[in-house]
Amino acid sequence: MNNSPQRILIIKLSSLGDIVHALPAVAALRKQFPLAHVTWLVKTPWASILEGNSDVDEVWAVEFSLKNWPHLIRRLRKSGFDLVVDFQGLFRSGLLGSLTGAKRRVGFAQAREGAPWFYTHHVRLPKQSQVKWRLLDVHAVDRNLAIAGFLGATTADPVFHLPRLAEDERFIDGLLQEAKVASHEHLLALAPWSRSPLKSWPLGRFVEVAQDVLKVPNVRVVVVGGPSDKGFADQFRTLESQGLVNVVGKLSLRQLPVLLSRMKLIVGNDSSLIHLAAGVKVPVLALFGPTHSIATGPYPLGKHTVLRTDLPCSPCGKRTCGNPTYLECLDSLTVTAVLEEIHKRLHALTTIRDETGAWSGTPSHT
Repeated sequence: MNNSPQRILIIKLSSLGDIVHALPAVAALRKQFPLAHVTWLVKTPWASILEGNSDVDEVWAVEFSLKNWPHLIRRLRKSGFDLVVDFQGLFRSGLLGSLTGAKRRVGFAQAREGAPWFYTHHVRLPKQSQVKWRLLDVHAVDRNLAIAGFLGATTADPVFHLPRLAEDERFIDGLLQEAKVASHEHLLALAPWSRSPLKSWPLGRFVEVAQDVLKVPNVRVVVVGGPSDKGFADQFRTLESQGLVNVVGKLSLRQLPVLLSRMKLIVGNDSSLIHLAAGVKVPVLALFGPTHSIATGPYPLGKHTVLRTDLPCSPCGKRTCGNPTYLECLDSLTVTAVLEEIHKRLHALTTIRDETGAWSGTPSHT
């Protein structure tokens, strides 16, 4: 496709982790088409993660409701887009792209819900799973980059342009000063939340991990999460006197990448927070159960650690657990195993040992 577009519409509506996975492809498209006007169509709750993004000229934040549809349709029809790139790959996103009337509408050949019916150009990935509608052996970032490559972009060095505004940097500075975090202390983040209970390691085990790591000199634990997690975060409250920093529900979406960039490691479930951390090049220790880490693990996989248990049924990718031992894939991940991986990382940060050569925070759990 040699004709350079003048107005490009990117469609990636949700969710937060999926939007993060699309960032490198959009950055590659910006390099390929530096003079094009790039608009990103996104659901309102996630729009702020695109603030300050130099790859995007305009963000259309939308709320989908019967009341809003007529206005959105009129706006799309008047937009003058000549290229639509649908990274969402669902019926609604395909329909929205077609409503623009753009002559070129690009999406995945294996997209779901009939979305390919709306495309003029179909990108077929070189690998695909035998499982219907699932591309499990290609990471989401690489899938999106395949579309950028189809459009002529160079995709060899993926970059994630996440918000790093000066005002947010100052806010995070103040937050850490208020928590009395010293300059010589290393910060380790815990992200114990996920939208799905099926992707959530037991919360009590995260508390045990925090208790252990707080024993290591010069290491502070920071618990991160959104407003909906505040009630559950009370389980960490007793550890605040030991130096734990609880910022659950205290940050805007735009401020999260700034805070995570200050971490030396983040430990968490399969959730948007681990993808934000990977996007700002912070090492991730991800705990996976039924989901497919090759397709949706922290990117790139070789620079991060994924802990999971090999079971005949895992990863299943299902929304219900059919194992007689409910969520055995996650429940079988022990606190000891997680702490061993954490201490491997901490070993690279500090040389503080006791006289026996063991870490002062050596795991004692089973």
